[in-house]
Amino acid sequence: MAVSGGRWVAEIYGCNLDVLENPRLVETALKDAVIKLGAPVASVQSVVYKFYPQGLSAAVVSPVGAVMIHTWPEDDASAALDLYFYQPDVEPDSVLRGLARAFGAREESAFRLWRTTEGHDIRRRAMKPQ
Repeated sequence: MAVSGGRWVAEIYGCNLDVLENPRLVETALKDAVIKLGAPVASVQSVVYKFYPQGLSAAVVSPVGAVMIHTWPEDDASAALDLYFYQPDVEPDSVLRGLARAFGAREESAFRLWRTTEGHDIRRRAMKPQ
């Protein structure tokens, strides 16, 4: 039996600092992304933490997906994004492109991890006791 959903991890660079440093704009972009994943608007919940003097972390979650961001304005106006989706019929690539556009990114890199019971390339290792 396959498990639906997956995770996309992305880095975006050269973002618009006026957006990247604005908690309200970041939250709006992440909420829009989760709604594009199929979340009913009323189910979306968010938290944003603004660091000083710069940077922020935010998470928007719902029953069908979640998006997290951690920003590094001092490092080429970059951000790390985690996109989780819990349904089989979504287009996370278009959601990721939408987020890159919302932040005005000039460059992005991403990889995806699909949740299945077999056939993925991720290795699990048991940690040795200390």
